Order: sequence, then C-alpha cells, then structure tokens
Amino acid sequence: MRVVFICHRVRRDSGRLMFATYYPERFSGYREALVQRSELRASPASGRVIAGPDLLDPEILRLLLDRFARAQGLSDPRAIATQWSKHYLSRLIISVVIIELRLDRHLPMALDELDIAFDECGIATAFGLTHAGTRSLDNGCARFCSLISAHLTPLIATLARQVRLSPRVLWSNAAGYFEFVVGALEELDDISEWQLSGAREVLQRRWLPDRQRNPFYQPVEYIDTVNESGEPTVWRCRRMCCMRYLDESLGECGNCPRLKRRQTAEDRQAATT
Repeated sequence: MRVVFICHRVRRDSGRLMFATYYPERFSGYREALVQRSELRASPASGRVIAGPDLLDPEILRLLLDRFARAQGLSDPRAIATQWSKHYLSRLIISVVIIELRLDRHLPMALDELDIAFDECGIATAFGLTHAGTRSLDNGCARFCSLISAHLTPLIATLARQVRLSPRVLWSNAAGYFEFVVGALEELDDISEWQLSGAREVLQRRWLPDRQRNPFYQPVEYIDTVNESGEPTVWRCRRMCCMRYLDESLGECGNCPRLKRRQTAEDRQAATT
C-alpha cells in the first residue's frame, strides 16, 4: 500500500485566526494548536496534514510512529506508542479544554470533523477545525462526549491494537492531561465555578451520560510526602503506569505509580528491621 501525505505548511499566523488570544500565558505554546481547517489545507507546508479518519489507517499510523521513534531514538514499540500518544493527547486535550471552558463553546472534535498536521518527527502540531464551535448547552460530561467517543475511542483502540498495548494505558495518558489542565484552570479567575464543576464531574463519575464507562475517572491521586530536603509536599501520582520504562533509554516518569509501590515496599522493609 502506497501512502501519500497531503503536504502543507501551517502559517505562523494561522492559529491567531481562531483562539490564540484566549490561552493563558502558561499555555502560550498551545496558541496555534486549534486552527481553521481551510487554513490548514490551504497553507503550503513542509509538514504533513491528514484527514482525521486517515489516522485510523494502520499504515499511516505506522509511518508516524516510525518517524517519531527515529527522532526520539526509541526502539520498544509500546514505549514508542505511549510517548507518541502523550504528544498528541496533550496538544489536543489541553487546547480543547482551555477553549471550551474559557469561551463556553462546544468544539467539533470527531475525527471526521478535523484535519491534523504533523511535523517531520511525526508529532501532532495543529488540528484543523471545520468551524469555531457552537454555544455549549451543557457544562458537564456531555460537553466532552464527542471528544471521548468520536475521537479518542477509535484512535486509542487503533493505536493499542497496532502495538499490542492495553488501551487502559493510553486512556490513562489522556485522562492525566485532562486532570492536569482542569487543575491549572482552577487557579485562574476568569472561569466560573459552574464551568469548572462540569469539568471536575468528568473526573469524578464512573459512567458517562451515554452509559459508557468513563475512561477519565480518577486518573491520578495526590499523596502527602516529603521532598529531598525533608519538607512536606504533595506528590501527583498516576494510578496506571504509562509503560515508557519499557524502552531502556527512558526509565520511569516522575509520576509513575511504580515509584509508589517501590517506596511502600521500602517503608515496610524499614519497619521490620
């Protein structure tokens, strides 16, 4: 099968046509993540732009993963997939949550409503939207059902099947970014408690409004601990390992639950000596 990428360059100002001014300074690097689909298609490029549904093509996905692996110097297929997904999911989820909550808009998030731009390393850089969204009629879980069911669900299933990795690992990556950005937005003064409560609800209920199990349910826990100086601190710990350690060049991340289990074992051993 011969795969042909549509090559376009995303103009540096294309992201400003939609939502660039609504990103907090902390997330300024995401200002060009959501752009107009027409701009993404029309701009000459060195990167690659594909239609959203084409991302489910195993051959196209394999080419993206291969490019990412070469650029990152990785060899384990599962570690490659989880690390690639982190770039993709953070770019998508952080951008979408910020705009949906700050503007109270429902964005078109189904794969067939998007084009996606990738750089030469296979990393997602921008998502071309068919329109700028509609006024949201729901602040709770239903707001994000399209993102979960019509975008993340088919993508995660395809990626997991491609490398024989549990989908739960990739869902944990996605949910972790969702939890992170909601927590960051809670520190701002320009988002109502009503809006934030709806986002928190996504993290607190086991089932979605469509009666599907909620893959974003409680992805992390916060643990009271002490830092290297012996001072009290709170550690944000994932409930599921991302499996990046499978590639010997990476090791564990700072939020890895394996660190918690190891510390617990050490504490038990110390208590018996």
